[in-house]
Amino acid sequence: MKLSRRALLTGSLPLAAGAAALWRSRRLAAASPNGVEGSIVGPDFDSGHLLRSGELPKPSERVEVPVAIYGGGISGLSAAWKLARAGFRDFRLFELERRPGGTSAYGRSPVTDYPWGAHYVPVPGPEASAVRELFGDLGVITGRTAAGEPIFDERYLCFAPHERLFQYGRWREGLYPALGATAADLAELAAFRREMRRYRHLKGSDGRKAFTLPMESSSRDPALLALDRMSMRQYLDSLGLSSSRLRWYVEYACRDDYGCTLETTSAWAGVFYYASRAADDDEDERPRGGSQGPSEAGQVLTWPAGNGWIVRRLEERFRDRISPRSLVCRVRVGRGDRVEADVFDLASRRMKTVVSRCAILALPKYVVARLMPDTGPWQEFTYSPWVVANVWVDALPQGRGAPPSWDNVFHASESLGYITATHQHLSGRTGASVLTWYLPLCREEPAAARARMLATPWEEWRRQIVADLSRGHPGIERDIRRIDVMLWGHAMVRPTPGFIWSPARQASAALPSGPVFFAHADLSGLPLFEEAQYRGIAAAERALTALRIPFQSSL
Repeated sequence: MKLSRRALLTGSLPLAAGAAALWRSRRLAAASPNGVEGSIVGPDFDSGHLLRSGELPKPSERVEVPVAIYGGGISGLSAAWKLARAGFRDFRLFELERRPGGTSAYGRSPVTDYPWGAHYVPVPGPEASAVRELFGDLGVITGRTAAGEPIFDERYLCFAPHERLFQYGRWREGLYPALGATAADLAELAAFRREMRRYRHLKGSDGRKAFTLPMESSSRDPALLALDRMSMRQYLDSLGLSSSRLRWYVEYACRDDYGCTLETTSAWAGVFYYASRAADDDEDERPRGGSQGPSEAGQVLTWPAGNGWIVRRLEERFRDRISPRSLVCRVRVGRGDRVEADVFDLASRRMKTVVSRCAILALPKYVVARLMPDTGPWQEFTYSPWVVANVWVDALPQGRGAPPSWDNVFHASESLGYITATHQHLSGRTGASVLTWYLPLCREEPAAARARMLATPWEEWRRQIVADLSRGHPGIERDIRRIDVMLWGHAMVRPTPGFIWSPARQASAALPSGPVFFAHADLSGLPLFEEAQYRGIAAAERALTALRIPFQSSL
């Protein structure tokens, strides 16, 4: 799912002084000897570092606003959307970066928009009522069938061909490495898919669906929750599934959606990946598809800007309510249960105290722990670092075999391949384009991976990216004009074994209400669009209840 494609986190952990200085030295634009230009871009680590430096001034003014939202990723934007949906616009959203979006940020080239991270949303099922409501509001859903099912705008449904895999010198449709697979390999694939189909239709002893979105609606059957105590590798072992091809296929999904390996993915999260959405059961028996994309679990919705399209639509609505370049430094509950937050304006270099009746902290747990130290345990929350590059090319690369697809994956590569930003263009897909390339750094501990990521210069990233793309596209460097590299230090929460249903995660998700409400995908332990949206809307509805403003629940 390429940075989970659904995963939206915002904010970045302040770096130590040496790392921050190193980061500054790597951000400069560069060019390779063959004329390929580019730069390293990324979240504002320097500003975040001010929290540790102690160099911030004292507040010089007080500003009052009924509701303050801190963090402009999908959770924060969803909270703003819900407040406005209830007719309440007297809020302000404070965002560290120049634009909201978190890992759903997007960029633009002369040819196309392109994503910097999350870039699709699976067609929502009936349980994802809030996603359906949002998409109806944004015009993604254009009507209903006679049976009451939503009709989606065809411009936003992923065009064919959906996905291809480069293996043994050729591209082939789908993501399962079927070329050279034995009868035993295919039998294991079929057995795995039958097991996932069983979980899709299973209900727990409490009558709930075993796995569904949002995850809070999933069954609490102890037999199902026990999956969280083992890794996905151990789960495959327990089923006697040892095919190296199947394990590559399943680990690709774990790396793609969670930034984890088979060893570091909770089996509950691994099964959730496949079982939480309805799929075409007949499709499951075919040895194709891989990530939970069009061929694995039905159709998906995508845009050239990825989920940045959603961000842009929401930003347009609340532009006058958004305060960019705002670093929240401390949050506390003061007199009369008013929330007081010290916010540093990076443009004016002035500190102000924002006083609100309610505050929504749409920030990851490790940031909340720094702003409000008494908000429960956070050390069990770990985050995977990612590298995302956007490669501007003069011509869409072809290759031997299957034609260019939306998702293009290299077998036996540490990268997750690339998606094609112009795939949804109605004017054709043969000319210039932008390829969005993804690399989860999941083979080592996150802290070590972050340090190595920050120490790597642009020229080395350029070399690695070109070498990876050249697997399936020899000579592609001749067509490359620019390579920009985004470094996400804490891209997404990791659903490691034992974390999803741990006391720490559940306690954080059930923190007492008001006047501070918490909203972030990591409260679910799953870095998914639907979870980020759910947490943001849930926080907004609690704020509306506290303010005694009537609303109809989206959940």
